[in-house]
Amino acid sequence: MKNSFAISAAGIVFLALLAAGCTAPLQGGAAPPAVTTTPVASFSCGFTSCHGLDLACGRAPPQVCTALYQLGDKCRQYAYCSDAGGSCTIVRTAAFDTCKSCIEKCGGADAAEIFTCEEKC
Repeated sequence: MKNSFAISAAGIVFLALLAAGCTAPLQGGAAPPAVTTTPVASFSCGFTSCHGLDLACGRAPPQVCTALYQLGDKCRQYAYCSDAGGSCTIVRTAAFDTCKSCIEKCGGADAAEIFTCEEKC
């Protein structure tokens, strides 16, 4: 019984000394080198709006968008912003144009009717 207590106590002392050595301040007066970072301006190319069919691209896309679905959001998957050649431009595929035309034909006063029509586009 005395041996197991002595072994446990020695283990605790060993772990305490190990932890103290890992957290001890640097000796010798030499300070660690200072790490400096220079902020890099990052301008991404992306949609300037979060929802809808009126798409535009720019260097300051919104950081956060709402999760609410709006008419035309389905078509946005068929367009993207390109940063080719240093300019941020929109690229609309034929699928985007087809989807947009279909949604623009969805009429009606009832919002549910319009969204039902959009599902078929």
